[in-house]
Amino acid sequence: MEFSTTPAQTHRQRIDHGLWTIEYAVLSGSTGAESTCESVTFGFHGFARPLEDLLPVAKRWGSTDCFIGVHLLHHGKSQPRSNSIPWDHPISPSELNDLLEAIAQREAPQAHERKLFGYSIGGRIALALVHLHPQKWSRTVLMAPDGLKKSPFYNLTVHTRLGRWAWFFIDRNADFIRRFTAKLHAIGLLSKHLYAFSEFHTKSHEMRMMVWNGWRAHRWCWPTHRALNQAFLESSRIDLIFGDRDKIIPASNAKRLKRLAKNQPHIHFHSIPSGHGMLRPEVLDDAFQRIFPL
Repeated sequence: MEFSTTPAQTHRQRIDHGLWTIEYAVLSGSTGAESTCESVTFGFHGFARPLEDLLPVAKRWGSTDCFIGVHLLHHGKSQPRSNSIPWDHPISPSELNDLLEAIAQREAPQAHERKLFGYSIGGRIALALVHLHPQKWSRTVLMAPDGLKKSPFYNLTVHTRLGRWAWFFIDRNADFIRRFTAKLHAIGLLSKHLYAFSEFHTKSHEMRMMVWNGWRAHRWCWPTHRALNQAFLESSRIDLIFGDRDKIIPASNAKRLKRLAKNQPHIHFHSIPSGHGMLRPEVLDDAFQRIFPL
Protein backbone atom coordinates (compact mmCIF):
# COMPACT_ATOMS: atom_id res chain seq x y z
CA MET A 1 0.00 0.00 0.00
CA GLU A 2 1.28 3.50 -0.81
CA PHE A 3 0.36 6.68 1.02
CA SER A 4 3.45 8.71 0.24
CA THR A 5 5.22 8.64 -3.09
CA THR A 6 8.51 9.99 -4.28
CA PRO A 7 9.72 11.05 -7.74
CA ALA A 8 12.95 9.14 -6.98
CA GLN A 9 11.27 5.72 -6.90
CA THR A 10 13.84 2.99 -7.32
CA HIS A 11 13.79 -0.37 -9.05
CA ARG A 12 11.87 -2.33 -6.44
CA GLN A 13 12.09 -6.10 -6.26
CA ARG A 14 10.23 -8.81 -4.38
CA ILE A 15 11.16 -12.02 -2.68
CA ASP A 16 8.87 -14.81 -1.48
CA HIS A 17 9.93 -16.70 1.61
CA GLY A 18 7.85 -18.62 4.12
CA LEU A 19 4.50 -16.90 4.65
CA TRP A 20 5.61 -13.56 3.25
CA THR A 21 6.30 -11.50 0.18
CA ILE A 22 8.77 -8.72 0.96
CA GLU A 23 9.50 -5.78 -1.31
CA TYR A 24 12.93 -4.19 -1.27
CA ALA A 25 15.32 -2.10 -3.35
CA VAL A 26 19.09 -1.90 -3.57
CA LEU A 27 19.79 1.77 -2.91
CA SER A 28 23.59 1.71 -3.21
CA GLY A 29 26.43 -0.70 -3.89
CA SER A 30 27.07 -3.44 -6.44
CA THR A 31 24.95 -6.57 -6.58
CA GLY A 32 24.90 -10.06 -8.00
CA ALA A 33 27.62 -12.69 -8.25
CA GLU A 34 30.21 -10.01 -9.11
CA SER A 35 29.36 -7.84 -6.12
CA THR A 36 32.37 -6.24 -4.45
CA CYS A 37 30.45 -5.19 -1.35
CA GLU A 38 32.08 -6.12 1.94
CA SER A 39 28.85 -5.91 3.92
CA VAL A 40 25.09 -5.64 3.52
CA THR A 41 23.18 -2.94 5.36
CA PHE A 42 19.42 -3.32 5.72
CA GLY A 43 17.45 -0.11 6.17
CA PHE A 44 13.91 0.22 7.56
CA HIS A 45 11.73 3.27 6.95
CA GLY A 46 9.05 5.05 8.98
CA PHE A 47 5.33 4.25 9.12
CA ALA A 48 3.30 4.96 5.96
CA ARG A 49 6.43 6.05 4.14
CA PRO A 50 8.15 4.57 1.05
CA LEU A 51 11.51 2.84 1.26
CA GLU A 52 12.90 5.56 -1.03
CA ASP A 53 12.99 7.81 2.05
CA LEU A 54 16.20 5.91 2.80
CA LEU A 55 18.00 7.12 -0.35
CA PRO A 56 19.69 10.05 1.48
CA VAL A 57 20.86 7.58 4.13
CA ALA A 58 22.27 5.18 1.56
CA LYS A 59 24.10 8.06 -0.12
CA ARG A 60 25.91 8.82 3.14
CA TRP A 61 26.54 5.22 4.17
CA GLY A 62 29.78 3.29 3.71
CA SER A 63 30.94 3.03 0.11
CA THR A 64 31.84 -0.64 0.55
CA ASP A 65 28.31 -1.59 1.66
CA CYS A 66 25.34 -2.78 -0.30
CA PHE A 67 22.54 -0.72 1.24
CA ILE A 68 19.12 -2.36 0.85
CA GLY A 69 15.89 -0.59 1.76
CA VAL A 70 13.18 -2.99 2.93
CA HIS A 71 9.46 -2.29 2.91
CA LEU A 72 7.80 -3.22 6.19
CA LEU A 73 4.67 -5.35 6.00
CA HIS A 74 1.65 -3.57 4.49
CA HIS A 75 3.91 -1.00 2.83
CA GLY A 76 4.38 -1.21 -0.90
CA LYS A 77 4.00 -4.87 -1.88
CA SER A 78 5.19 -6.39 1.41
CA GLN A 79 2.37 -8.61 2.60
CA PRO A 80 1.28 -12.19 3.34
CA ARG A 81 1.81 -14.44 0.32
CA SER A 82 -1.68 -15.95 0.45
CA ASN A 83 -5.17 -14.66 1.16
CA SER A 84 -5.55 -17.66 3.47
CA ILE A 85 -3.17 -15.93 5.89
CA PRO A 86 -4.90 -13.32 8.08
CA TRP A 87 -3.89 -9.87 6.88
CA ASP A 88 -2.84 -8.87 10.40
CA HIS A 89 -0.84 -12.07 11.04
CA PRO A 90 2.35 -11.16 12.94
CA ILE A 91 5.80 -11.68 11.54
CA SER A 92 8.40 -12.89 14.02
CA PRO A 93 11.94 -11.47 14.20
CA SER A 94 13.19 -14.93 13.25
CA GLU A 95 11.08 -14.99 10.07
CA LEU A 96 12.21 -11.48 9.17
CA ASN A 97 15.83 -12.44 9.75
CA ASP A 98 15.44 -15.39 7.36
CA LEU A 99 13.91 -13.10 4.74
CA LEU A 100 16.79 -10.64 5.03
CA GLU A 101 19.33 -13.41 4.65
CA ALA A 102 17.56 -14.63 1.51
CA ILE A 103 17.77 -11.08 0.11
CA ALA A 104 21.44 -10.77 1.05
CA GLN A 105 22.31 -14.05 -0.64
CA ARG A 106 20.49 -12.95 -3.78
CA GLU A 107 22.00 -9.47 -4.00
CA ALA A 108 25.47 -9.69 -2.43
CA PRO A 109 26.44 -13.34 -1.87
CA GLN A 110 30.11 -12.47 -1.30
CA ALA A 111 29.37 -10.08 1.58
CA HIS A 112 29.49 -11.73 4.98
CA GLU A 113 29.12 -8.71 7.27
CA ARG A 114 25.66 -7.39 8.23
CA LYS A 115 24.59 -3.94 9.46
CA LEU A 116 21.27 -2.28 10.34
CA PHE A 117 19.71 1.15 9.96
CA GLY A 118 16.24 1.93 11.30
CA TYR A 119 14.12 5.07 11.52
CA SER A 120 11.02 5.43 13.74
CA ILE A 121 9.03 2.17 13.57
CA GLY A 122 11.89 0.84 11.46
CA GLY A 123 14.10 1.42 14.49
CA ARG A 124 11.88 -0.86 16.55
CA ILE A 125 12.14 -3.58 13.92
CA ALA A 126 15.92 -3.21 13.94
CA LEU A 127 15.99 -3.48 17.74
CA ALA A 128 14.02 -6.73 17.53
CA LEU A 129 16.64 -8.11 15.12
CA VAL A 130 19.48 -7.05 17.40
CA HIS A 131 17.73 -8.76 20.30
CA LEU A 132 17.36 -11.94 18.25
CA HIS A 133 20.99 -12.15 17.07
CA PRO A 134 23.08 -9.51 18.87
CA GLN A 135 26.40 -10.84 17.54
CA LYS A 136 25.27 -10.82 13.92
CA TRP A 137 25.16 -7.05 13.33
CA SER A 138 28.53 -5.32 13.14
CA ARG A 139 26.99 -1.83 13.24
CA THR A 140 23.50 -0.57 14.07
CA VAL A 141 22.25 3.01 13.65
CA LEU A 142 18.79 3.95 14.92
CA MET A 143 17.19 7.36 14.40
CA ALA A 144 14.17 8.25 16.54
CA PRO A 145 13.60 4.54 17.25
CA ASP A 146 10.11 3.45 18.24
CA GLY A 147 9.72 0.64 20.75
CA LEU A 148 11.23 2.19 23.87
CA LYS A 149 7.90 3.29 25.29
CA LYS A 150 4.61 1.53 24.61
CA SER A 151 1.57 3.77 24.84
CA PRO A 152 -1.50 2.40 26.64
CA PHE A 153 -3.55 3.10 23.51
CA TYR A 154 -1.23 0.97 21.36
CA ASN A 155 -1.20 -1.81 23.93
CA LEU A 156 -5.00 -1.80 24.18
CA THR A 157 -5.55 -1.61 20.42
CA VAL A 158 -3.07 -4.26 19.34
CA HIS A 159 -3.28 -6.83 22.11
CA THR A 160 -6.89 -6.95 23.35
CA ARG A 161 -10.35 -7.77 22.02
CA LEU A 162 -11.60 -4.49 23.45
CA GLY A 163 -8.92 -2.71 21.44
CA ARG A 164 -10.02 -4.49 18.26
CA TRP A 165 -13.60 -3.40 18.88
CA ALA A 166 -12.50 0.16 19.65
CA TRP A 167 -10.42 0.51 16.49
CA PHE A 168 -13.16 -0.75 14.21
CA PHE A 169 -15.65 1.49 16.05
CA ILE A 170 -13.35 4.40 15.17
CA ASP A 171 -13.24 3.20 11.58
CA ARG A 172 -17.05 3.00 11.33
CA ASN A 173 -17.53 6.39 12.99
CA ALA A 174 -14.47 8.17 11.68
CA ASP A 175 -16.19 11.42 10.67
CA PHE A 176 -17.65 11.89 14.14
CA ILE A 177 -14.35 10.94 15.84
CA ARG A 178 -12.38 13.38 13.70
CA ARG A 179 -14.82 16.22 14.40
CA PHE A 180 -14.63 15.40 18.12
CA THR A 181 -10.82 15.43 18.21
CA ALA A 182 -10.82 18.70 16.24
CA LYS A 183 -13.01 20.28 18.94
CA LEU A 184 -10.74 18.95 21.69
CA HIS A 185 -7.79 20.52 19.90
CA ALA A 186 -9.63 23.81 19.40
CA ILE A 187 -10.36 24.20 23.12
CA GLY A 188 -6.86 23.17 24.14
CA LEU A 189 -7.58 19.68 25.48
CA LEU A 190 -5.58 17.94 22.77
CA SER A 191 -2.04 19.05 21.94
CA LYS A 192 -1.04 20.07 18.44
CA HIS A 193 1.18 17.05 17.83
CA LEU A 194 -1.35 14.54 19.23
CA TYR A 195 -4.07 16.09 17.08
CA ALA A 196 -1.83 15.86 14.00
CA PHE A 197 -1.01 12.26 14.90
CA SER A 198 -4.71 11.42 15.19
CA GLU A 199 -5.59 13.15 11.93
CA PHE A 200 -2.84 11.39 10.02
CA HIS A 201 -3.76 7.91 11.24
CA THR A 202 -7.54 8.24 10.77
CA LYS A 203 -7.85 10.34 7.62
CA SER A 204 -9.27 7.53 5.43
CA HIS A 205 -10.52 3.95 5.68
CA GLU A 206 -7.42 2.79 3.80
CA MET A 207 -5.12 4.49 6.27
CA ARG A 208 -7.06 3.15 9.25
CA MET A 209 -6.71 -0.38 7.90
CA MET A 210 -3.02 0.20 7.25
CA VAL A 211 -2.62 1.28 10.86
CA TRP A 212 -4.48 -1.80 12.09
CA ASN A 213 -2.65 -4.29 9.89
CA GLY A 214 0.73 -2.60 10.22
CA TRP A 215 0.58 -2.32 14.01
CA ARG A 216 -0.70 -5.86 14.39
CA ALA A 217 1.71 -7.42 11.89
CA HIS A 218 4.75 -6.10 13.77
CA ARG A 219 3.46 -6.72 17.29
CA TRP A 220 6.03 -9.46 17.98
CA CYS A 221 8.88 -7.07 17.18
CA TRP A 222 8.99 -5.27 20.53
CA PRO A 223 11.70 -6.52 22.94
CA THR A 224 11.71 -5.32 26.55
CA HIS A 225 14.32 -2.92 27.95
CA ARG A 226 15.96 -5.64 30.01
CA ALA A 227 16.05 -8.03 27.07
CA LEU A 228 17.66 -5.34 24.92
CA ASN A 229 20.22 -4.48 27.59
CA GLN A 230 21.16 -8.16 27.85
CA ALA A 231 21.48 -8.41 24.08
CA PHE A 232 23.62 -5.26 24.01
CA LEU A 233 26.23 -7.10 26.11
CA GLU A 234 26.92 -9.29 23.07
CA SER A 235 26.47 -6.68 20.34
CA SER A 236 28.83 -4.42 18.42
CA ARG A 237 28.48 -0.65 18.29
CA ILE A 238 24.94 0.74 18.39
CA ASP A 239 24.05 4.44 17.96
CA LEU A 240 20.63 5.73 19.02
CA ILE A 241 19.87 9.24 17.77
CA PHE A 242 17.04 11.45 19.02
CA GLY A 243 15.81 14.88 17.99
CA ASP A 244 15.72 17.51 20.72
CA ARG A 245 12.41 18.82 19.31
CA ASP A 246 10.84 15.45 18.51
CA LYS A 247 7.32 15.27 19.98
CA ILE A 248 6.53 11.86 18.46
CA ILE A 249 9.48 9.90 19.86
CA PRO A 250 11.22 12.19 22.36
CA ALA A 251 14.65 11.47 23.79
CA SER A 252 13.02 10.88 27.17
CA ASN A 253 11.73 7.55 25.81
CA ALA A 254 15.29 6.24 26.04
CA LYS A 255 15.95 7.23 29.67
CA ARG A 256 15.46 3.76 31.10
CA LEU A 257 17.47 1.98 28.41
CA LYS A 258 20.22 4.58 28.71
CA ARG A 259 20.39 3.97 32.44
CA LEU A 260 20.53 0.19 31.98
CA ALA A 261 23.24 0.42 29.32
CA LYS A 262 25.38 3.07 31.05
CA ASN A 263 28.28 0.66 31.58
CA GLN A 264 28.37 -0.48 27.97
CA PRO A 265 30.77 1.87 26.12
CA HIS A 266 29.79 0.57 22.68
CA ILE A 267 26.18 1.84 23.11
CA HIS A 268 25.94 5.53 22.23
CA PHE A 269 23.00 7.90 22.71
CA HIS A 270 22.95 11.17 20.76
CA SER A 271 20.76 14.28 20.75
CA ILE A 272 20.65 16.42 17.61
CA PRO A 273 18.72 19.60 16.70
CA SER A 274 15.72 18.08 14.94
CA GLY A 275 12.06 17.19 15.13
CA HIS A 276 10.79 13.78 14.13
CA GLY A 277 11.53 14.24 10.42
CA MET A 278 15.16 13.15 10.43
CA LEU A 279 15.78 11.75 6.97
CA ARG A 280 16.61 15.17 5.54
CA PRO A 281 20.09 15.97 4.21
CA GLU A 282 20.95 18.63 6.78
CA VAL A 283 19.85 16.43 9.70
CA LEU A 284 21.61 13.35 8.33
CA ASP A 285 24.80 15.31 7.75
CA ASP A 286 24.84 16.41 11.39
CA ALA A 287 24.05 12.92 12.69
CA PHE A 288 26.53 11.11 10.48
CA GLN A 289 29.34 13.52 11.34
CA ARG A 290 28.85 12.49 14.96
CA ILE A 291 28.65 8.74 14.49
CA PHE A 292 31.07 8.31 11.57
CA PRO A 293 33.79 10.86 12.43
CA LEU A 294 36.57 11.33 9.90
